[in-house]
Amino acid sequence: MRRVTFQPRPDWKTLIENQGCVWHLQDGICAWNECIAYILKEDEISELKHTAEEIHVLYQKAVEHVLRHSLWSRCGIANEWVPILRQSYERGDWSLSGRFDFMMDENGQMKLIEYNPDAALTLVETMVIQREWQRTQLPELSQWNDLRRSLVESWRISGIQHVHCAWRPRFSEVAGTAHLMAGIIREAGLDATLLALHSIGWNKRSQSFVDADDQEIECCWKIYPWDWMLNEPFSKHLKSTHCRFVEPPWRHLLSSKTLLSLLWELFPDHPALLPCFDSDPPQAGKWVSKPIFGREGHNILIRSGVDVLQQTKGDFSKQKMIHQQMAVSPQFDGHMPQFGVWMVGRDAVGLGMREDQGLIIQGHSLCTPHAVEQA
Repeated sequence: MRRVTFQPRPDWKTLIENQGCVWHLQDGICAWNECIAYILKEDEISELKHTAEEIHVLYQKAVEHVLRHSLWSRCGIANEWVPILRQSYERGDWSLSGRFDFMMDENGQMKLIEYNPDAALTLVETMVIQREWQRTQLPELSQWNDLRRSLVESWRISGIQHVHCAWRPRFSEVAGTAHLMAGIIREAGLDATLLALHSIGWNKRSQSFVDADDQEIECCWKIYPWDWMLNEPFSKHLKSTHCRFVEPPWRHLLSSKTLLSLLWELFPDHPALLPCFDSDPPQAGKWVSKPIFGREGHNILIRSGVDVLQQTKGDFSKQKMIHQQMAVSPQFDGHMPQFGVWMVGRDAVGLGMREDQGLIIQGHSLCTPHAVEQA
């Protein structure tokens, strides 16, 4: 793999805004890197795809382990929500997509950093912005990006007729993701309605969630994580409703980073897994501590022995922490890349990359395009 620099397209800001990315400049920080791309070889992509699909299987086994041994509390799941999550999993509630985040270690081995199985972002940058960048800047190469086709096909065969796409209308990235998904759903031949999350109501007579027009919500695709959803006033009706949620409640368990420690307990010989503990880690070596339901690089502490290497603030400081061995990643022109592999169902279907000059990938870390060349 190599990192290559490019001249920016003269009208690139207008182009990506027209493609749905209006948040490329937030708080004075640019979130899209127009001037570089990572060029990977086909065999590197094949290995990344194979690794992600193996990890997907291991996660399913870890979920079964939690259910079999009732490890809900250890995973940060409150007792009152256990029946909903268990029933959702045992019903086989349909799941659409998620994103594994990997880092490359100094030997070139991909290492799992975490899983984003619920309300994952960077969909617009991965599926649309980098695709158009590659077609313009590197038309002679390809890109691992089958995300749109896979999402359209999954919705098409889902058996669902009408989807309400719900989000909290506060952040432009979240709104842009909701609008993109609504377009994908319509492309699949389904009806899609955009819905602010606070507009969801409850019809006592029909025992169903309804929108602002009192129309029953058959299926709700949400860009809002379950650890927040379960604290919303309408969550008390989840036990009674027949509404299908995408992602479904059982994915909340997958969101718990405690599963990273369970994966290490169950499969310590897998080359893509890092040592990880939800109790105190060994004192020697470099360790990354992060909240079990943290997002966007908030409240992460990296230390070597007693020395703090980097630390971030955020909204999740009161959560239980897990401690994962740090993957020492090679630098590319002073930048550390992260590999976000998108899953649709059990298939790895595309790659979105971010990079940072620090040790932590955060919400403002730059999204960067990639391209694939033949070996």
